[in-house]
Amino acid sequence: MALSYFALLLCSQTALGQSAPASPRWADILAPAAVTWPAPLPRVTWRTDLSAAIDEARRDSRPLFVTLRCLPCKQCADFDKDVLEGGPLLEPLLRQFVTVRLTDMRELDLRLLPVAQWQDLDLSWWGWFLDPAGRVYGVFGGRDEISDTTRISAAALAATLRRVLDHHYDPRRSQWNIDAAAPALGGRPRTPVDLPGYASWRRIKPAAAGADNCLHCHKVAEILRQPAIDAGRFDKRRDFDDWPFPENVGLTLERDDGLRVRTVRPESPAARAGLRRGDELAAAGGRRVFSQADFRAALHQSPRGDARIPIVWRRGADVMTAELVVAEGWRVGELGWRKSVAEAAIGAHMGFGWALAVPAAERRALVIADGAMAVRAFFGKKPMGGAAFAAGLRPHHVITAVNGRSPDLSDRPFKTWFRMNFEPGQEITLTVRERDGSPRSISYRAPGVE
Repeated sequence: MALSYFALLLCSQTALGQSAPASPRWADILAPAAVTWPAPLPRVTWRTDLSAAIDEARRDSRPLFVTLRCLPCKQCADFDKDVLEGGPLLEPLLRQFVTVRLTDMRELDLRLLPVAQWQDLDLSWWGWFLDPAGRVYGVFGGRDEISDTTRISAAALAATLRRVLDHHYDPRRSQWNIDAAAPALGGRPRTPVDLPGYASWRRIKPAAAGADNCLHCHKVAEILRQPAIDAGRFDKRRDFDDWPFPENVGLTLERDDGLRVRTVRPESPAARAGLRRGDELAAAGGRRVFSQADFRAALHQSPRGDARIPIVWRRGADVMTAELVVAEGWRVGELGWRKSVAEAAIGAHMGFGWALAVPAAERRALVIADGAMAVRAFFGKKPMGGAAFAAGLRPHHVITAVNGRSPDLSDRPFKTWFRMNFEPGQEITLTVRERDGSPRSISYRAPGVE
């Protein structure tokens, strides 16, 4: 089977020393040990220079906690505030780390923060745990189609901080050789604008790439995909399924713990592997896991098709090992909330800026059934430039179907659905209602990028 675009990315990073050795002795690694943390730092200081922070961590032999925040985005803003303020739960733990806060993706050092492997780029907040040499211990973060709070909490972060500290200060750690190789830090940093897809992405989306525009996380995801798109290797039915959830293999995890199993779906890969409610995940894909995001990273780095994913968990004092046996299609998930899909340079654009939901009272007045499409087009500041506007679509029209299909979607999920189901140049026929409720059809050719 040919490797997908993302598998090729991971192979190239593996060649640079980003993978962990195979077959660790997990029963020994997870055996209890006396771990002592040093005295905490006097206060939490959020540094902005990662290179200098690495030097400081080396001097003090402390781990680093690096947060990446895309400031213009609203999602995760409350959680970001909780982390910055610390409070009685987080502040004593954060004082054990060299803490860093980064807010500029253009200047991100990909040698230290290899986002292709370790970051869900449809998020505006993400946390990284590094050792003093720059090895990635793990990550923290996450959201889903429901909200930006269903996968993370201050309690979950506190649990992850404790696990990382226990791992970092375990006196046996140097014997295990389970952490990734230290990155080579000579020369200038490699940033997202140095990625192979940046020049092509910038030509295709000049407005998004303008010098005055923030390079959002989702744009980095688009840049990473661009070489495969240019080469015709990208399959939108297969290659958008990044960062699978535990539910993809049959698990739900307790949010505030991050690793404790809450439920196991019958007949799922997790059930067949032997996992039960109350088990605590410890490793996956050959790597130790400290958070739900770490487990998702192991799934993310696994093949898109048939695969066997090593997994380790604790059941009381016992250490259990097995494999998650997954089949083609196991990674499929809800994409509607992902901006990197809605804005991707693949598939068709709607021909207008946004799809706004029609209020329930107006839907009833127009006799549009619940569960059917009812959206209005938002055109932005220059509506006359859009293909749909040129064909006759106006802000007052209520769109009830696209080429006869009528899912009840609006906002970003509608835009994503359109991109996933239609191609540039395809004939699009919108079924719309006028103000008086009378039907009308509006047809145009779907554009690619607008």
